[in-house]
Amino acid sequence: MPPKLLITGATGLLGSHILRAARERWHPVGTYHRTTRRQALYFFGETDHGRIDLADYSETKAMVADVQPAAVIHTAAITDLDYCEKYPDDSLQLNLHAAINLAALCGDLDIPFLFTSTDLVFDGTGAPYAEDDPPTPINVFGEHRALAEEAILAVYADAVIARLPLLIGYGSMNRESFFYKLVAAFRSGLEVTLFGDAVRTPVSAAVAASGLLQIAGSGFEDDVNIAEIDRVVDRLHLGGRDQTSVFELGLQTLRILGLSEQLAVPVSVLDSYAGQLERPFLAARSANVALDSSRAYELGYDPPPLPSQLEELIPHAWRAPSRVEDIPDLESEPVDPNEDN
Repeated sequence: MPPKLLITGATGLLGSHILRAARERWHPVGTYHRTTRRQALYFFGETDHGRIDLADYSETKAMVADVQPAAVIHTAAITDLDYCEKYPDDSLQLNLHAAINLAALCGDLDIPFLFTSTDLVFDGTGAPYAEDDPPTPINVFGEHRALAEEAILAVYADAVIARLPLLIGYGSMNRESFFYKLVAAFRSGLEVTLFGDAVRTPVSAAVAASGLLQIAGSGFEDDVNIAEIDRVVDRLHLGGRDQTSVFELGLQTLRILGLSEQLAVPVSVLDSYAGQLERPFLAARSANVALDSSRAYELGYDPPPLPSQLEELIPHAWRAPSRVEDIPDLESEPVDPNEDN
């Protein structure tokens, strides 16, 4: 029987891609929280799954004891920057305390534990960032992720802190990801304001999922062989090879769609919290948080160039002007990618 892989937040953008890819060589077990049981039954199908409040330590401990995983990838988080800013206690419970508790439980079992952190632990003034650059968060979400990184390694030195860049792709359960909103708006002929100075190193959720699975147990080989590999530990960046602003990402998307580049309108990320937008964001946004992922590349992580990832994400049937019903209300504000991290 393949080794069990526990994936928290398995119905999210990243978690759903990990779950899908893991079925080939693992016995995946997914958790969810906000999803209804009926939706979960439809989504997971025959894949083992369960609803859990990860903020409840007793539930988490019982789940780990019941599943007995060979490895854990922890993707569950509150990633909405403004929600975290408004409700810091909620963020503290899930983004910090729940992650530490799960790491400690994995440490007791001495199994691979991967914590999916973010490039937003940095303030955007010193890119590209390497793994040993000290975090400099500028909002509650980034602060709690940075604190979680330190605390996780304190309770389990062999844990992996996988810092992820901006993820592009489509979510599950009809959830509208940043990229979905962007493509849908463009296909409807809507202008979209995008940050021209918010530089990231994007990858698709599928590429990130593949990298995380390699780290979790395959040693970048074809088969899962946890007992035999030299485990990757500590911090690791899984960014793409292209440093690209969110505005430039929009332009590349428009070129593939065959639409006018004038539909992408650049604005400054600094305006998002300087009172210059009609409805400013609550949380500060970092500018250039490009990741230096050379360590992961040397291990075998090999993300394709961003244009080829975008080509794969955008079906040929979409590459012409068309009307899309039920386009999300953008309210003339920048389409913000930070909810998908």
